[in-house]
Amino acid sequence: MKRGLFLLPLLLCLLVHWASLSAWFRADDFAWLAVGVGRDVVHALFAPFAQGTIRPLSERAFFMAGFGLFGLDAMPFRIVVFATQFANLALVAWIGARLTGLRAAGVCAAVFWVVNSALVEPLGWVCVYNQVLCGFFLLLAFYFLLRYVETGRARYNLGQWIAFLLGFGALEVNLVYPALAASYTFLCARKNFRRTLPLFLPSILYVVAHRALVPLPGTGDYALHFTGSMLRTLATYWTWSAGPVLLWTPLGLPKAALLAGVAVVTLGLLWFLARKLRGGTAAALFCVVWYAATIAPVLPLRDHLMEYYLYLPLIGACWLGGWAFAEAWRATARARVAAVALAALYVVLVLPRTVHDAAENRALTVRVRNLVEGVARAHELHPRQSILLVGVDSELFWNSFPDHPFRLIGAGPVYLASGSERHIDAQPNLGNIGEFLLPADVAANALARDELAVYDVRGPRLRNITTAYAAVPREIGLPARIDVASPLTSYLLGPEWYPVDGNHRWIPKRATLRIAGASAAGQKLYLSGYCPDELTRGGPLTVTVTVEGSTQSAALPPGRNDFELAFPLPASAVGKPELHVTVEVSRTIRAPGDARDLGLAIGVFEVR
Repeated sequence: MKRGLFLLPLLLCLLVHWASLSAWFRADDFAWLAVGVGRDVVHALFAPFAQGTIRPLSERAFFMAGFGLFGLDAMPFRIVVFATQFANLALVAWIGARLTGLRAAGVCAAVFWVVNSALVEPLGWVCVYNQVLCGFFLLLAFYFLLRYVETGRARYNLGQWIAFLLGFGALEVNLVYPALAASYTFLCARKNFRRTLPLFLPSILYVVAHRALVPLPGTGDYALHFTGSMLRTLATYWTWSAGPVLLWTPLGLPKAALLAGVAVVTLGLLWFLARKLRGGTAAALFCVVWYAATIAPVLPLRDHLMEYYLYLPLIGACWLGGWAFAEAWRATARARVAAVALAALYVVLVLPRTVHDAAENRALTVRVRNLVEGVARAHELHPRQSILLVGVDSELFWNSFPDHPFRLIGAGPVYLASGSERHIDAQPNLGNIGEFLLPADVAANALARDELAVYDVRGPRLRNITTAYAAVPREIGLPARIDVASPLTSYLLGPEWYPVDGNHRWIPKRATLRIAGASAAGQKLYLSGYCPDELTRGGPLTVTVTVEGSTQSAALPPGRNDFELAFPLPASAVGKPELHVTVEVSRTIRAPGDARDLGLAIGVFEVR
């Protein structure tokens, strides 16, 4: 019966996080699902992506294998996530029992971990599997260390090394494992301390290599701030550990009450920690070390606080809490009452938020699934038409469009109706809404040529409103932003342009187009695209733009492939409904087997 207690955290995990098991994909998931599309395997696995991360196991191989085998069926991904989490729960319970000498303490620790909302995104958002897999490798390596300390058998030390090294393929936080191993052995198994020191070498080499390949960002959300803000960040994360994230709960409790609850739980843990340290039990201090070491790498991220960053640190706090509860339960009746009261307070603080967030996450992924599957059906019905969507709100947009889910279903261009930006909160750090908007003039021309189907996304199923949408009169004029790679904008381009080629069009030596004039003085004409190395081998490529008789030039130096150039507009361009633009390059190339003169690969023109 006692061994059956180890099943309790697993069953509770299913009960609390049931909504996550049936969730779909959203946001970053789509970028990782497409990571292997059009790339060779080595590049897909090891090239730095997403803030320079290199996680070949948790993000690359996991998504590449899953998408290759199951496509957009989310359930196999969920099964892997939950299976890994079950292994983590078993390891947390086993290690907790070894650290404390109490089997119930390990089980309680796993239970306290399960109910915390820090687990919602790792279990409910597939791209956060990196946390779950990293947790597995950290816990497994530490399990092998404990077995090595107990038995002295070399195979356990080898297992520790293998698990530790594999952890680098899951998440960067894995580099703290040597600190965990050294701290434990120094505190609890001093004769094994020196044997943990070689573990630091791979972590040091990893940091050096990562810094060489991926320079640290100096600005933005991921900029590191080694200042006093780290203490404020730590305090914030602790309130989210002992209480609900952002100090909000669906129970409607005031913030002051929640802070009071956090304070009571914190004081209870500190009292127990002090008591164990006075008694010479160093393992209690290791629980604190685990929390501190695994939270330390994210403390400099002052502007990027994420709830799932607590997934790993919480294990240490839960070991301490589980230990306190198990010991109190075996002590006096008064201690038992106090322990139950503190545990109940913690559960009341965190569990409602956990259940609420898991359900909200699932509901959001269902909306995204309805959108993607609806577009897939629309594409089947209109294979030769682009799709225009009406009714996309902020939540739906940011969890779908920026990561281009529609390319995974083979759908053609999918656009937002002009005016949708009024219902979508701008988040420049996540993407540009304008990239997906179809200007009213372009839409009107596409509808007249039967090149566009319009669907309303408000509701569980997409609804075709093409006829009704086309019948509504709209004030139109030439767009100020032209995506030349869109087949719908061809009427704005001169006859010189070559056909669409992926996300750009090639021009010959000279090409023309029409675009809206400036709406205010000081605006410029921006030109973005791609310049292959062949065009700049003879020196910088000169790009000359003529607007209403005013000519400006800019040079593209060798090695500058993706580019954006800005050209001042003449005063006469302000308020003008239509500008005639000419683009000319100083040289062209010919690709093998292609008789065309290729001047430049252009993506977007924009007046802003």
